[in-house]
Amino acid sequence: MIGTPAVTVLFNHFHSYIIFHSTRHFAVQMWMCKSEMLQLLLLLAWLNAVSLQKLQSFPRLCNVRDFDDFLRQTGKVYPDEREREFRESIFAAKKSLVDLSNSRVSSYRLNINTLADMTRKEVATLLGSKISTQGEELTARHINFVPATTALSDNLPESFDWREKGGVTPAGFQGVGCGSCWSFATTGALEGHLFRRTGVLVPLSQQNLMDCADDYGNMGCDGGFQEYGFEYIRDHGITLANKYPYEQVEMECRQNETAGRYPRESIVKIRDYARIDPGDEQKMKQVIATLGPLACSMNAGAISFEQYDGGIYEDEECNQDEVNHSVVVVGYGTENGRDYWIIKNSYSQNWGEAGFMRLPRNAGSFCGIASECSYPIL
Repeated sequence: MIGTPAVTVLFNHFHSYIIFHSTRHFAVQMWMCKSEMLQLLLLLAWLNAVSLQKLQSFPRLCNVRDFDDFLRQTGKVYPDEREREFRESIFAAKKSLVDLSNSRVSSYRLNINTLADMTRKEVATLLGSKISTQGEELTARHINFVPATTALSDNLPESFDWREKGGVTPAGFQGVGCGSCWSFATTGALEGHLFRRTGVLVPLSQQNLMDCADDYGNMGCDGGFQEYGFEYIRDHGITLANKYPYEQVEMECRQNETAGRYPRESIVKIRDYARIDPGDEQKMKQVIATLGPLACSMNAGAISFEQYDGGIYEDEECNQDEVNHSVVVVGYGTENGRDYWIIKNSYSQNWGEAGFMRLPRNAGSFCGIASECSYPIL
């Protein structure tokens, strides 16, 4: 059963209040005298340190009953009662949405998670797939697309999952406030293709791309594009995650420092990459079953996406008009007559189905999943 738009309509009133409240609250603070502002900044610095410590992980919440229970399970704190009330209003709206959806929709389920007290603008910082006029210009200047290979088998299994083969690393956590999904999609796809070639699963460094691929059109935590990531790896290579660990913030490029002495055994390079024609879900299936996972863009802007907990996600609010998030498509299958893709997200293993989601397949590029898919050529 397809999700109903009514599930998300009730959030609109709360969202309008949130925008007004946040703007008004900020304006009041800006008129404080200098001494009060200094005290406030010191307080916020301490609170921000606490907040960042909490947001570096994505805890699994269990049967959240109310806002107090949410705070107990997440350990979140707020600077004052006004902020607490503000966050509670957001939580209440999302809790209502989750409960309403679960009562009406059977194909997928939602659950309260650690994003439940955050505004849509705050959560949107996780959506880092940048497709824009600037991106189109950079594509023309930098990227020489290679057509997807035609040497693909038509004799494909009914289902395929690279996780079952051992070719997928656990879902990572990009960090709230860092739109680095593009780097996770790039490395996730390449890890799978390297596994197919070598039989060894080696985690690659998202931070390497975050810090070093700016000249290719990527912007670290402010977003990027997986194909720009492949372009960088083709020209410069990428090092291993244990050599160049993820920091949740863009830093100075340290690839040469982390790669070791020559010959640089920890540098992985690709010959090129290929892009699948938009909307060609049969070609997606062929590449996944024959060569390896795909790095794809999709629409992840719906409230139901952020609170997804399991099942085949069919919220019709998730259209293909806008793609804003990068994921890895690692497999496909069918359940009760409904075809689906298996996507790997970067919201941690405590989101969705251990960090993964099932998305309708052969459904007109649902959520835009077939709009922009690419893969490395080794």
